[in-house]
Amino acid sequence: MVDKSKHIPPHLRRSLLGLIIFLLVISVAKFFVTMHQQEERIDVLEAQVAQLLADTTRLRILPAFSPDRNTTQRSTSDKPYYHRKNYNTKRQGASAEKQGSHQDSSRAAHRTVETKADDRPRKFTQAHLFDLNTIDSLNLIRIPGIAGRTASVIIKNRQRYGGFYNPWQLQEFLTWDAAKDYMEEWCTVWFTADVSRIRPIPINAATISELQRHPYISHEQAVEIVRYRTRHKRMATAGELQQLTTFSDEQIQQLFPYLSFE
Repeated sequence: MVDKSKHIPPHLRRSLLGLIIFLLVISVAKFFVTMHQQEERIDVLEAQVAQLLADTTRLRILPAFSPDRNTTQRSTSDKPYYHRKNYNTKRQGASAEKQGSHQDSSRAAHRTVETKADDRPRKFTQAHLFDLNTIDSLNLIRIPGIAGRTASVIIKNRQRYGGFYNPWQLQEFLTWDAAKDYMEEWCTVWFTADVSRIRPIPINAATISELQRHPYISHEQAVEIVRYRTRHKRMATAGELQQLTTFSDEQIQQLFPYLSFE
């Protein structure tokens, strides 16, 4: 005979099975969130390394002087460079100290050798105003302070955001020190943003997955938007976002240029 005292009721088995499935889903979700965060950290680290490498290539190498070789010293003024006007007072001081040190050492027993720049796109020597929503990577890397990896990060985030409405949005993802040094110059001298080229978010048709892909919308906010939209049929204005508990006034203002209520 079967011992009924050891038999597990069906409803309890279903509850245990549901709990196990729920825990598995939570574990998988945490795994993917962790992987996504690690990828973002790797992107930032790679961008920092690329910027440091780009800065290193601009330094002059001072090898030992050899009297057996017929070498001539090139003047440091022969190399064209971009004057940053009022934005580079600190950098000009540091550059002057380096040049003075190089000249003193060359008088004793060194010669200056410049790295060849013929194979690389030349940096702009005069300021040009570029639209962040249309500029390509070839022109990006010609702007002072922007290397290949930095240009790649800008293009990648332009796709994520759906375009930019303000050049200062660059400081949201270009967070390393070398980029911060150039940020004011980029945003006031080199870049503008044409809002007509922004790719809008169809807030009344987008799914939760599509909404949360935007950097300004979290998963919780996407869920609340869809829930509100389902309850009220549609969202007519950005003001209705104020009725959602997960949005602050600052976040609504930040997101507004990307919203389409058609």
